[in-house]
Amino acid sequence: MGDKKRIFSMKVVNFLLKHGAELLEVRTGEVKNDPKALTFLFANDEKLSEALIALKRYNETKRLMLK
Repeated sequence: MGDKKRIFSMKVVNFLLKHGAELLEVRTGEVKNDPKALTFLFANDEKLSEALIALKRYNETKRLMLK
């Protein structure tokens, strides 16, 4: 794949890191209305895909438990 995926949420970043995604870079100044906001760049690879699937399952389980 070779490209990068931008993530803006610190909670999502922490989850992805715990699940093996590779953080490449942290930037500031990419959010128009908040120049101090952080942008996290991850390698868009299999590890990230697996971590995002795990996040989706986690959120679905959490949502079902709140019903």
